[in-house]
Parts: sequence; structure tokens; C-alpha cells
Amino acid sequence: MKRITILRRISQAVFFGISGTWLAIGALRCPFGVPFVSCQSCPSTDCPGRYLQIPFIGLMALTGAVFGRAFCGWACPFGFISDALGRLPKLQATVSERFAGVDRALKLLKWPALALTVYLVFAVNYTEVRPWAYVVRADSVFNLEAIEVAQALGDPVYVTRAWVALGALLAGLIVSRAWCRYLCPLGAFLGLTNRFSLLRIGKRDESLPDCGLYPRECIQRTTPGTTDCVICGECVEGCPRRNLGLRSRYGHGTADVEAVGGTGPSHRAVG
Repeated sequence: MKRITILRRISQAVFFGISGTWLAIGALRCPFGVPFVSCQSCPSTDCPGRYLQIPFIGLMALTGAVFGRAFCGWACPFGFISDALGRLPKLQATVSERFAGVDRALKLLKWPALALTVYLVFAVNYTEVRPWAYVVRADSVFNLEAIEVAQALGDPVYVTRAWVALGALLAGLIVSRAWCRYLCPLGAFLGLTNRFSLLRIGKRDESLPDCGLYPRECIQRTTPGTTDCVICGECVEGCPRRNLGLRSRYGHGTADVEAVGGTGPSHRAVG
């Protein structure tokens, strides 16, 4: 495991410990149609989203402005789960070069997913009618009875969201980070910040050709600087030419950051 990956795993584990309960409640018994959005008006007092939402919005805004989509690679709790599932063996068909075209086509789905989510937020969450039909509270997020009650209430929102969460987990068993790559609306939105963030992962020497290692070895199967890049930094440390680094997007100066434990001034090339 690359040293930068170890650091990323530590970061992901810390943020998962902080927000894992929020993720579980949002997926299984949030009273809103779109979870994680209306936490400040949520009556479910046992959900930590009421005090985590604002700090996490601030974190995403700050990291998005400086690093781009780094939140997805370093702090997202579902990204942590997706990476764990990605370590499991996958069907050869989903990791072969022939899958690359299918992968590119499926990645287009995240934009309709983002548009649908924005519509649902205003159509379901922010309405004149009380935006929640039922509220299920519990002493612990691990209370299975609370989940069973939520699913049995008859509100299709609870059931639909649970199936979406289950589908995302199952998809992650087939394709690494499938939800993050193809359907995550938050990931699509944060991916736009890769276009204007202060820092980006890029080549030091633009004259060097791409070697093909990335996107082939990338967890998102993409190249640095695209909207799919989660700034995980593994390409920086793994580049055989050490031609990649964290660089300033604006001006002529560079803000290169060496790979963890790296030697010399070079970074790996885009593969």
C-alpha cells in the first residue's frame, strides 16, 4: 500500500467515525426525501446531522476551492466504504481495457442523477406541506427495530432510499467505487470544483507523453484534472516517471507537493 494511501485511509477512518451514524440514519430512516440536505429542520433529534451539516458544508466548500474534489477521496464516509469494497476481487470484465468505453458512458449518468436530486430537494424536501410523514427515533443507530419500523410505515421514501443504498453497495462489489463513479450527485457537484480549484494534480513536464498507467490503475479510472478525479494522490506516488504533483492552477509558479516519502523533485506522469 502506498504511503499516501495509508494517510488517506487514516483520514477516511476518522471522518467515518465522525459521520458514520449520520450516513446510516440518512440511508435508512431519514424523514426527508433527500437525506443530508434538510438537517437543520429535522425533528429526528438522535441524528448527528443537525450539528454536522454546517461544518461538513464548510469543509466541502473549503476543500473544493483549494483542492477540488478532495472531499470524496479523503473524507466522504461512503467513499470509505466504497474503497473497502473496491479491495475485494472484481470480475475480469469490469477491469479489462474493453470496459473502458462502458465506464466512460456510465459516468455520464452522474449528471442526470445530480439534476434529479436538485429537483427532488425542492419538490420533496422544501414543500408547504410538512416535509416528513413519520419520524423514527432510537437510542442507537444500531437499533434494528427502528429501521424495521421505518420500512414498515408505508412511506415509499424510506423503502426507496434503502434500496438505493443497498444497490450502491451491491454495485460496489461488481465495479470499484461504482456509486462514486456513476451515480453520486454530490460527487458530480464537487467534481465541478476540479475545474477552478486553486491547486490541482498535474504534470510537471507537459512534454512527457501519457504512459497509460492512469487511468488504468486509478480507483476512479480517470486521469488527474478531470471531474472524476478525487485527488487521492495515488497517481502522484505511483507515477513511474514521478512527473505528477499538486500544482497551482493560476499563475506561472508551481506549488508542487512531493509524494509522501518521495525523493527528488520529480513526479509520475499521467498514465
